[in-house]
Amino acid sequence: MTTTSRGGVTPPLVFGLIIMFVGIVLTLDVLELVNAGQILRFWPVALIAFGVANMTQAVNRGGLVRGGLLTLFGLWWLLTMLHVLPSHSWRLFWPLLLVVGGGALVAQTMQRAVDRPPSEPSERVNIIGILGGGNRTSTANPFRGGDLVAIMGGGQVDLRRAVIPPGEQAVIDIMSMMGGFEIIVPESWAIDDRTLPIMGGVGNETRPTVPVGGSHPTLILRGVMFMGGVNVRN
Repeated sequence: MTTTSRGGVTPPLVFGLIIMFVGIVLTLDVLELVNAGQILRFWPVALIAFGVANMTQAVNRGGLVRGGLLTLFGLWWLLTMLHVLPSHSWRLFWPLLLVVGGGALVAQTMQRAVDRPPSEPSERVNIIGILGGGNRTSTANPFRGGDLVAIMGGGQVDLRRAVIPPGEQAVIDIMSMMGGFEIIVPESWAIDDRTLPIMGGVGNETRPTVPVGGSHPTLILRGVMFMGGVNVRN
């Protein structure tokens, strides 16, 4: 699977500039030309720059969310250091993050109830892993999707013998909190990642083959991952 660079200000470029700047400041401090402590205490600015670079280079919603959270975290810390925000405002960060994660989960659940097509139980795969998990293998033809829930747990889903008709879609809804799943799919499937990761993410290691005489069967991933993740591979 190949990726193309979007050019512009990339996260590695920003990270390299940050390292260079820190090195220059430390050098000038040794030469007693500046006070490194007074300058480097504004390090949240670097976090903001790195987050903005991630947002501008994001190719999916996951990258956009990660960049936004980094930017918000750095901006919050900087405003607290400058006493624009009271020092006790840090107590609000994690509760607000939980509100955002819960709200996203509710929105995904409501959408799921509206647009999920009718299907038979044998056409779906379901795992609920709470402080544990399990493995599932599906040979459904057609395969319509499933529901994966992991709370400090997880599991593996093997879909290599499942069948999505050419040009059609299957939807797997995922809710992961401090847990995760591994999903194994056929090489003929394309992956459409629509998840919302919050301090988590999706690893897509698939290498879809070129379809013959039609479009790829598509597996859509939806849901919320709070400090959790999903890895998809062939």
